[in-house]
Amino acid sequence: MRRASRWTLVAGCVGTIVVVTMSAFRQPPRPASYLYVWTGDVDRASSDFLAVIDVRRGSATYAQVISTVPVAAKGTGPHHTEHQVERDGILFANGFGAGRTFRFDVNQAASPKLLGSFTTVGGYSFPHSFVQLAGGHLLGTFQGYGSTNTPPGGLVELDRQGRLVRASSARASGFDTLDMRPYSLAVLPAIDRVVSTSTDMLADHGAHLQIWRLSDLALLHTIPLPTTKGGDGHRQHHLFPGEPRTLADGKTVLLATFTCGFYRVSAIDSPEPQIDFVKAFGGLDCAVPVLVGNRWVQTIPDEHALVTLDVSDAMHPRELSRVTFDSTFRPHWMAYDAPSGRLVVNDGEQSLQLVTMNATTGALAIDSAFRDRGAKLPGVSFERASWPHGATGPARPHGSVFSRGR
Repeated sequence: MRRASRWTLVAGCVGTIVVVTMSAFRQPPRPASYLYVWTGDVDRASSDFLAVIDVRRGSATYAQVISTVPVAAKGTGPHHTEHQVERDGILFANGFGAGRTFRFDVNQAASPKLLGSFTTVGGYSFPHSFVQLAGGHLLGTFQGYGSTNTPPGGLVELDRQGRLVRASSARASGFDTLDMRPYSLAVLPAIDRVVSTSTDMLADHGAHLQIWRLSDLALLHTIPLPTTKGGDGHRQHHLFPGEPRTLADGKTVLLATFTCGFYRVSAIDSPEPQIDFVKAFGGLDCAVPVLVGNRWVQTIPDEHALVTLDVSDAMHPRELSRVTFDSTFRPHWMAYDAPSGRLVVNDGEQSLQLVTMNATTGALAIDSAFRDRGAKLPGVSFERASWPHGATGPARPHGSVFSRGR
């Protein structure tokens, strides 16, 4: 996006000069042109890679994989990327199975380049999620310590080269260290806080969130999520908290659990933060949400659906819209492109789709034009024999993010 420029108009008449200074409006951001998909080779015989898909509406190569960037590493278990490409054009992508994070330069949007990778930082290992801080650094959740991924993990601040700035342990007095596996996080700079969730990527541990002071990464609170009642579903909605998101007030967090619970976290900067169970989504298995203003979009894999909630009254959310995919598609990951109002939705297994959302009404619609050539159903399949880098066979898409470049 261009910076606002200044224009000076000089108007003259007899004996008078008038100088008027005004700021030009910024150009509106462009819709995304490409989609980056962090992808694992199924049989682990070939390198994992970043795939680039054309999402320019009207393009002759719309919905096609136009390039790939192999990372010269097999079986890394491609998992999360950042949820958006930051201004410096550097994208972090986490190969969780190998405890390795890869860095890509995506400034040449159609032709990304691999910059390198890292594993442990400050002794902490197996990074999972990253959020950019105001100064440009990243704050990341690391699930363990050392090469053996020993709990507890911690929060680690990194520079954009993946180097240590500071770190803090998730160890909490009175709690089993097996449960202290930082999974994802929300940063709340307005109240000097960070909220992180604890869910073990490899074992059935996790039912807590932690609250930290952002300015020094001091761990302030470790709180179990409230359990639920029989009338709320299957009684296990508090297990495996996933992605926290911050509301527009800058001081309230909503989060969904992988067991389909929906919670509000409030009074975060007080001596006694509050966690309230809001509702249950359908099924036993839920995944990544997106928050756009006061519109919460939730993946519900067991219902093969996305649902939009109005969360302007967070304790009384109201369903606005839903779309249902075919029975083979279980939505898992999402990311959002604000200029085009599009969501990328993938199942983490074999395909991905685009869904449009009206940010005002919350209305959802599947982009039926986004499909493989000759396919009967929408979507781009990763069950294919060849890729731009070679005939390496089927692959698994996970973290996906829209490009902000040309």
